[in-house]
Amino acid sequence: MEGRIRLLPDGVIDQIAAGEVVERPASLLKELLENAVDSSAERIEAEIFGPFPFSIRVSDDGVGMTAKEAEVAVRRHTTSKIASADDLQKLSTYGFRGEALPSIGSVSRLRILTRPHDRDSGTEVVVEGGKVRSMREAGTPRGTTVEVTNLFGNIPARLKFLKTPRTEITHLWEVFHGVAIPGGGTSFRMSDGKTDVLYEGGESSLDRAKRHAREGGKYLVPLRLSSAFFRITGWAGLPHLSRFGASGIHFFVNGRHFRDKGIFAAVREAYRGILPADRQPVIYLFLECDPHEADVNVHPAKMEVRFRYGKDLFELVRHAIGEALGEIPVVPSAVSLSGRAEVRAGGGFPPKTGDPKNVNLFDDQPAAPALFRAPEDPSLDREREGGFGSLRPVAQLLGTYIVCEGMGEVVIIDQHAADERIVFSRLKDSYLGKNAPVQRWLVPQVVSLPGADRKERAGIEAFLSGVGFLCESFGENTFKISGGPAILGHFDLQGWWKDLGEFFLTQETSPKGIFDADRELWRIACHASLRGGTTLEREGMRALLSDLDRAVASHSCPHGRPVWVKISAGELKRMFGRT
Repeated sequence: MEGRIRLLPDGVIDQIAAGEVVERPASLLKELLENAVDSSAERIEAEIFGPFPFSIRVSDDGVGMTAKEAEVAVRRHTTSKIASADDLQKLSTYGFRGEALPSIGSVSRLRILTRPHDRDSGTEVVVEGGKVRSMREAGTPRGTTVEVTNLFGNIPARLKFLKTPRTEITHLWEVFHGVAIPGGGTSFRMSDGKTDVLYEGGESSLDRAKRHAREGGKYLVPLRLSSAFFRITGWAGLPHLSRFGASGIHFFVNGRHFRDKGIFAAVREAYRGILPADRQPVIYLFLECDPHEADVNVHPAKMEVRFRYGKDLFELVRHAIGEALGEIPVVPSAVSLSGRAEVRAGGGFPPKTGDPKNVNLFDDQPAAPALFRAPEDPSLDREREGGFGSLRPVAQLLGTYIVCEGMGEVVIIDQHAADERIVFSRLKDSYLGKNAPVQRWLVPQVVSLPGADRKERAGIEAFLSGVGFLCESFGENTFKISGGPAILGHFDLQGWWKDLGEFFLTQETSPKGIFDADRELWRIACHASLRGGTTLEREGMRALLSDLDRAVASHSCPHGRPVWVKISAGELKRMFGRT
């Protein structure tokens, strides 16, 4: 049995450590950029060059290193940010030099040129295959330049796990933006031989995020909300920017780009009913908190963060996005099929018990949507500058789209999507107990739901009553409906009821017991809204615009389709080649 357990050679240990840190070219770019950020640099430049898997050079004008510091930085288990175990609980920096450098040097040729501001000459260190090959005095500008070439040259088997050059370049740019966007105050530049991007030092993080969205920046609305433990700022994308993948979702905590399943779930919940289920939003979320409240060391690459008060953060994110988009978030409205209605509004929260959580979680004023702002006081004139009511309807196209002009822009509105959002908003008001008017119908309608059991019938009846329908049981699985919300001017009750029945038939393999009220309010709104192809006179257009000002989340219909798009005067000029 002797000899089966052995101490690994240093070279093997280094390569194992490198496997956790250097997965691809983008991994080492991330480490080098973060080191440069912590060097107090005012200017950071990255260059991608050479054949695949690329060489990388990162230069900064930071504090630089002495010869002794440079020699220590390429050894294993060295760092500038941790002096004791307690420091692991309050990391507020990326880490100056060290840590990743030995791992990078074990799988590439690593060359470091560095000079402190108070020295006349600098130092050059070359590491290859995990060993220091040379170290000498050298002439170099103040700051540090790190160059990585021949990546995975000593372990070619790793090369086959890389993706195509195009994919790896995409990851490199994602890393660059992930470090540069939150790095307001520092100038960042990167070039790959084809593309050159510069973030000026005077740009704020919010400005950089909006510029990163390019033309989509006009469909971003600001986020701003605080609690006792967290402060959120950033941009939330309207449905116009939605994507099939999650590439548009960006989270930053204390200036660090990260991923978190809980926050991602909060984002998805906030966009529920605003985006289709198969679409993801574009969002830039900047989170600030005490370093004690966030553990950034749960992942070797430091891309995941664990929060001390994760549940509170979930609610804060959900509310910040909901208020920015104009829809106050609520816990998904549900009716238990036992017949008990559960309507849980998402306004305030009861105080938490125990110290230090006995606080009001949401102590800031909500951020107002940036586009088509509604007045703070609902009694004020809705046609003031910035509202839909301030737009001038010009024409109706194809019997479906209303073309409007206002504030130097052309705004095109989908009349069916707009009316769906208006009807949905009023139905939800009614369902949340805001006493919307009810109208009795001249001819009652009888509908049936074959196969429903007693609990399901009671749940549906409770929902109908909650919305404002005048409903009574009319035999087994049959309902007599003699009236409904006055907003439903041309409601296709039979069409909605058919959809409801088909939904129940699909629930054979799904959990039963919860009736999704929001989903049915969306469907009712769809069956009661102004259809495409309906001709509108000018007054009808104005009325629709005025009603849209009073609707929540007026940027999208309940299914997630955009209600409006806008074309600026500048865009029109570019289309026609005018300068």
